[in-house]
Amino acid sequence: MILRRIITHLRKQEWMAIAIDFLIVVIGVFVATQVADWNDARRDRGVEHALLERLHIETRELFAITREELRVHRERVAPSVTANPVLFSQEAARPLTVRECEWIAGSHVYRRPTDELPVLDEMLATGQFNLIEDQEVKERLRAYILFRERQRGIYFDATNELFRLYSRHPEQITITRAPTEEGYEGRWTFLSGEGFRWVVNCNVDAMRASASFLNDYVDNSGRNASVLAIYERREEQLVALEAVLAARLGVQAQLEMPTP
Repeated sequence: MILRRIITHLRKQEWMAIAIDFLIVVIGVFVATQVADWNDARRDRGVEHALLERLHIETRELFAITREELRVHRERVAPSVTANPVLFSQEAARPLTVRECEWIAGSHVYRRPTDELPVLDEMLATGQFNLIEDQEVKERLRAYILFRERQRGIYFDATNELFRLYSRHPEQITITRAPTEEGYEGRWTFLSGEGFRWVVNCNVDAMRASASFLNDYVDNSGRNASVLAIYERREEQLVALEAVLAARLGVQAQLEMPTP
C-alpha cells in the first residue's frame, strides 16, 4: 500500500507527499523494532527471574547437603582425637576402641563432596549466564565457579594416591570375619554376609614402633582435614551467594554460618 502510494507520488513529482510516506515507513520500522526489542527484553527479564529463583532454591538445598555431609565427615574423623595421643606415644599404650581402629583402617576413604548447582551448569552450557544483569550476583556466581573448580582439583590430588593402611602395613592392621555382636556400632559390614562383620585388629605396639606406618597415617589424616576445609569453605561461599540472590529477589536471606 505504502509502496504503491510512493510510486504514484513519484510519477506526479509530489515530493512533500513522498517525504511524508518515507517518514511513515521509517517510523513504522523503528516502532516495530522497538516493540520487538521491548518484547525480547521483557522475555529475557522473565527468564532471568526464573533462573534467579531456581538458583536461590538450589543454593539453599546444596547448603543443607553440605551441612549434612560435613556433620557425617566430622563424626567419621572424630576418633582421631582420642587415638592420636596413643599412636604417637603421648599417652600410655592401650587397645584402641572399635571406632578408633576402624577409623585408622578406613582413613584413606574420601567421599567426593557434593558441589553441583544444576541450574548454574545449565546456564553455562546454554549461554544464559549473560542474562543475569545484577553484577553482584554475577560476581558471586563467578566466585563459586572458581572455588568449585579449585576444590575439585584439590579433591583429585587428595585421592590420587590412596594409602590403604591395612594393605601397606599388614603387621599393624589385620582384618578377620566374625559374627556381629549385639550393640555393634561400627561400619565395617560391607559384603561381610548377613550377621557377620569385618573385624579390624590394630596392633598398637607395632603402630607406635613404625615410622612408615605413622607417616602414612598422618598423610591420610591431612587429606581428611583438607576435605573438612572444603566443606567449611563451601558453606561460606553458599551463604554469600544466597544473600545476594535473596537481595535481588527481594526476599529474606535464610542461610547463615554456624556459631563456632
